[in-house]
Amino acid sequence: MPSFGYATFLSINATSIWGGIYPYLPAFCQTSLTTIVFYTVQIAAFWLAFCAAMALTWARPGLARGAHVLAFSAPLAFGPLMLVGAMYLESLALVLVVGAAVLVGVGSAGYLMSWQRVFASLDSARGNLALIKGTGFSALLYFFLCFIPTALTAYLIPLVLVPLAGLCLWIAARETDAQQPMFDDVPREHAVVYRNALRESFLPALSVGALGFCSGAIRFIAVTHQELLSTINIFSMFALLAVVSVFYATWRRHTIHVDLMSVFRVLFPIAATCLIVLPFAGSAFTTVGSGVTYACFMLACVLMMMHCGQISRDSGINPVLVFAFYGTITYFMQMCGYLVGYASGSAAVLGVEQLSFVALVALYVMLLIALVGRKVGKLHTNRLEFLMLTPKAPQKETSAEIAVTQAVRARDAGESSSDASAAPQPVDRVSKRCRRLSELYGLSSREAEVMELIVRGYSGPAIAEMLFISENTMRTHSKRIYAKLDIHKKQELLVLVDQM
Repeated sequence: MPSFGYATFLSINATSIWGGIYPYLPAFCQTSLTTIVFYTVQIAAFWLAFCAAMALTWARPGLARGAHVLAFSAPLAFGPLMLVGAMYLESLALVLVVGAAVLVGVGSAGYLMSWQRVFASLDSARGNLALIKGTGFSALLYFFLCFIPTALTAYLIPLVLVPLAGLCLWIAARETDAQQPMFDDVPREHAVVYRNALRESFLPALSVGALGFCSGAIRFIAVTHQELLSTINIFSMFALLAVVSVFYATWRRHTIHVDLMSVFRVLFPIAATCLIVLPFAGSAFTTVGSGVTYACFMLACVLMMMHCGQISRDSGINPVLVFAFYGTITYFMQMCGYLVGYASGSAAVLGVEQLSFVALVALYVMLLIALVGRKVGKLHTNRLEFLMLTPKAPQKETSAEIAVTQAVRARDAGESSSDASAAPQPVDRVSKRCRRLSELYGLSSREAEVMELIVRGYSGPAIAEMLFISENTMRTHSKRIYAKLDIHKKQELLVLVDQM
């Protein structure tokens, strides 16, 4: 259900940001001015919704918990209907277009944050898997929508797809486990925890924002040259579907550890190459290069949602606030890219000068972020972890490893009996056993980290302080560890570790 509902929303969002029913409006609404006004207001409303969500979640976290699906479904449905109304009310056409842009922008942002809350509430494997499947299904659903007559699309989105997406979100929200520290947390009461998490998240958010800057500039070019709209979106959806499929196939057989800065360093040369070639390769490559660049940003956004979910689970902080923080930075830079596209001009014929200006500024921004973001923060939450979906049987110790383990045990036993004051050195042995135990039972990196500190004798408050999390989050991690290991107390954990 979450995957299908999220896919439905993404397909609605794809048609909205890349034209939606706007190109089907009468000619008097298709002027250059109204086109630019519509998309400028829409992207600004989208960004402002993230800013408002971050501020409200910090000051009034109860509002984020009590937000109803209708609060986002209504604007997302009425926005396209207002555009339909502009077909029949010529005197109010501009007002209705502006109002529709605001509603579509706010509704899309609200839906995105609500789905993030659902995915973050699930365990890491289920949440990430639902996100990946939903992204892939959305591409397929979008391709299906392309075959529907354009005259029908104007009514299909608000009357069928939006209610369906709202129903799926409502069901998923009802099944969400609200008894988690991330939902009961009051940000102002744990300001240090949030400050550390958000400070470490600034550079990863900038890396996604750099790709968003490129996508914003390309989006302006596309919406002012309607012949590129559908082709670019279809190509970017194809590229995204291919990457998601390869990623899923890899995840099934391998454990993947990655951080957003590393993803940016991989996507940077791809997007940079497309931008460099864009002004000189002709109209045929314009669609391909623009589609690949926008697909890079869409992929980064998928990983950003997964990363925000992991931060919420590991640190026990409000999922709406951390995602709104990322969204505020990312979509602000996308809006800046859109304005750069506006500054490049909106001539009827796409020229080398316009593409060269966009490419030059976008490359400068990406290079600047690459230089600033060379260092990755030290917190665990900077790394995104995908534990292998089909784990292999644990490998047996080699004879050399057994000999080393026995030698260490004999040495420790000898030291404890002959010289009580001599300090044992259990660090490598304990870490090695905890790592084997975590691999055997599928513990995440944060759970393995907490388990090792418990084994070493640290108290709950001490572990919470060391890992920059609240004590409630620390207790939640302990419960999950014990549940995965099928034990009930610390002594059983120590026995398990000693048997490794």
